[in-house]
Amino acid sequence: MNPKELYKAYQEKKQIFHNYIENVKKNSSWDIYTIINPTLIKNPYASDFPKNYFVNSAAFSNRVINFTKNSFKFYIKNMYLLLSYFLAFVLYKIYFKKQRKNEPKIIIDTFGLVDKTNKENVFNENYFADIYETFERFETQYAILLRLYGVGKNPLKLVKFFSIINQDSRDFIFEYEFLELRDFALLFFLTLLYPFKTLRLLQKERTIDDKIFNNSLVEDIKHFSFDSLTRYILGKNLAKIGSIKKIYSWSEFQVIERGFNFAVRKNNDSIKLIACQFYLNYETYFNTHVDDLDYEMLSAPHKVLINGKYYLLDREKVEYNTGVSLRYKNIFDFKGIKEEKNILLLGSYIEKDTKHMLESAKEFDNVIFKNHPAIDIRKFGSLQKNVTLSNENIYKLFEHAKIVIGTASGTSVEAVACGISVIIIASADNLTANPLVEYGQGKIWDIAFESSDVINIYKKLMEFRMNNKDEIKEISSWYGDNFFVEPTEKNIIEVFKLKED
Repeated sequence: MNPKELYKAYQEKKQIFHNYIENVKKNSSWDIYTIINPTLIKNPYASDFPKNYFVNSAAFSNRVINFTKNSFKFYIKNMYLLLSYFLAFVLYKIYFKKQRKNEPKIIIDTFGLVDKTNKENVFNENYFADIYETFERFETQYAILLRLYGVGKNPLKLVKFFSIINQDSRDFIFEYEFLELRDFALLFFLTLLYPFKTLRLLQKERTIDDKIFNNSLVEDIKHFSFDSLTRYILGKNLAKIGSIKKIYSWSEFQVIERGFNFAVRKNNDSIKLIACQFYLNYETYFNTHVDDLDYEMLSAPHKVLINGKYYLLDREKVEYNTGVSLRYKNIFDFKGIKEEKNILLLGSYIEKDTKHMLESAKEFDNVIFKNHPAIDIRKFGSLQKNVTLSNENIYKLFEHAKIVIGTASGTSVEAVACGISVIIIASADNLTANPLVEYGQGKIWDIAFESSDVINIYKKLMEFRMNNKDEIKEISSWYGDNFFVEPTEKNIIEVFKLKED
C-alpha cells in the first residue's frame, strides 16, 4: 500500500479504528497492565497496530514463537534496566545533597535532559521555562519533578548531573527520594508478569481486525516502557504526601503519564492532575487525545491545557482549556518575510521520514536544512550538494524562506502562521504526522505523497501565493489565532491560577 492509499484508508476507517480500541478497553481489566499497554494507547510510533490496521495486514505469524522470542528479548532488556535503575538510586543517595526549602504544594512534572545539562554545565528546562519567574514573583511554592531522560543505559551520568542540580536554587523532587527496597521487589514482579498479562487482552478472532490486533499485541511486547512502571511507583509514593495540591505535567499522554496518573488517582484523588500539552499536535498522534473512558479507568488527568483553541475537545468528564504557548513565544515577535529566496527543509524526530524528505528535494536550489535537535546529523550521512545545513534560529530562517518543506514537524504550523507556504512530505512507511488541518490546503499548504509530486505542488503554491496575497494573510492569521496563545505574564497567571494560590 503506497502513502496515498494508506492516507485514504485512514480517512475511511479512522472512526472504526477508535471504536475498536475503545471496545477492547471497556472489556478489559482496569489495572496497571492494561493502563500501560502500548497497543491500547494507539501511538503509531510505539505500536504496530495502527499501521497494520489501516493497511489491513494480518499476515500469518506463529504467535507462540513470536511471544517466546519477544518475551526473551523483553526480559534481557528490562532486567538490565532494573539493575540500572537500582544503580541510579544508589548514586542519588550518595551524590544528591540538596534540601528543599518548602514542603511541595505545587509540582511541575517535566523532563530533565541529562546529556544536555551535563554538556552545558547548567540546568535549563525548556518545557515550562517562562513560568518559574512568574511563580516566584507571586511567592508560589513549587518543586520541579524531573523525569530523567538519557540515563537508562549509563546511570553514571548522574554523578555530574546531581552536582549541577545541587547548585540550582530551586526545589527539586526525584523519584529516588521515596524508594524503598519493597519498591524494587514490586518493580521486579510487575516486570516479570507483564508479558503474560498482555495475553489477557487477546481477542476472539471473529474478524480480520481481531487477528490484526492479536498479532500486534504480541509484537508490541517489545515496545513496553520500563519507565511506565517506575512512574507508577512514583505516583503511589507521591500520593502519600499530604501537602501536594496540584501536579502540572508535561503530557503527550504516553504510558509514562498514564501509569503515573493511575497511581496518583487510585491512591489520592484529592491531588489535582493537570496535563500540559503546550505543543503542536497531529491528528494521527492518537495517544495524546484524552477520552472520558480514560478518565473512568483513572489513567487520565483531571484537566488538559492545550496550545491553542483548535485543540479543545468536548469531553464530559475531562476538562479541556487553553493554556499558553510557552515554546512558541517567538511567533508573536515575528516581523514578516524579508526576502523569499530559500527552500527550507525542516527535519523531524522520525529519522526515516527526514531521509525521505531530503531525497524529495533534489531538484531545488538554495536549500537550507534545519535538523531536529534530538537527532544526530551524522545519521543522514553526506548531505546532497544542493543542501546547506543550518543551526540558525528557525525564525531567522523564516525571514528568507520561499517555502518550507516538512514532515512530522510542528514547525510547519509555525511557518504557516508566519505566512510561509508549506509542503508536507507524506511518510513513506507509516501514517503521516501532519500538524496542519484542512483549512488552507491547496492554497498555503499541501501534501506530497510521492517525490514526483513535490515540484508540481511547489509551482501551484507559488502561483497561488503570487495572485492571492490577501487570502494568504487571512489563512496565516487563522492559524495564528487557533493554534497559539501568547505566553504573556497575564496569561500565565490566569492559566496557572496564581492569584488563587
